[in-house]
Amino acid sequence: MSTRAIFSAVVAGCLPIVPSRNRGPVVSWLAGCTLALLASPLAAAGQQLEAVGAAVSGNVTQTLATPKVIPILPYALATDEDLSRYDEVGYRLSAYARWQVGDSRFFAQPELAYTSTRGQSYLVLYDLNGPIGPSYSTFGHRIWRWEAAALGGLRTSRRTYVLAGPVLVVNRRDALLEVRPTSPPDPPTATIYNSLNQSVERLQVLGQVGVGFVAGRFDFNLRYEQSLTPYSRRFLFENNVYPYRQHLRQGIFTVGFLAYKKKS
Repeated sequence: MSTRAIFSAVVAGCLPIVPSRNRGPVVSWLAGCTLALLASPLAAAGQQLEAVGAAVSGNVTQTLATPKVIPILPYALATDEDLSRYDEVGYRLSAYARWQVGDSRFFAQPELAYTSTRGQSYLVLYDLNGPIGPSYSTFGHRIWRWEAAALGGLRTSRRTYVLAGPVLVVNRRDALLEVRPTSPPDPPTATIYNSLNQSVERLQVLGQVGVGFVAGRFDFNLRYEQSLTPYSRRFLFENNVYPYRQHLRQGIFTVGFLAYKKKS
């Protein structure tokens, strides 16, 4: 099978996982990234195609926000009250190609992916001077994003490897909630949630590092991911700007299947 035919098969195989209502702009982005990341640069450099695969991952996600308490008088946002740090889980779907660099043990692995997961729970506090203390409602970001990764790695044995590299992501913001009138002490919850959701940065850069193991056509790896640029920086509420700097980190366990694998 030619390299060009392999890439066409990868793109065709990814399209069914794209939600239909977003398929137009996503397909354009996916096709452009595929051609740019998988085809021309590495092929032109004369690298050898080792494998093409698709994978599904389970993610454990943490969102780390500062400040810990944000006064939005007469309300407040508490970002450090979630005592269950490891129960926010999601998934990741990806397609990738692995290129051997010359005759060395090094390889390049461009990758395209879609991630859906949840951030930690924050508390919107209200009735701050109530007789039994403040009341609260719970808020958490739903994290949807498209990713293009430029990973590189080193084979440590015939079956094992390490890899690392940057990831460029396009974040999707939640749809706006319907805003209904409220009376004090009840907060304008929908308005606050909309402000927080709209604070999400459209573009973000992450870093990944991991270890992997190949068994036949199955490709297993475990990765740690850390944001290099913030997920959010600030939010706007009632014409006031509040600092709201969030960073993400994830543990990612991946099971991949190699649709194409170069013969040893």
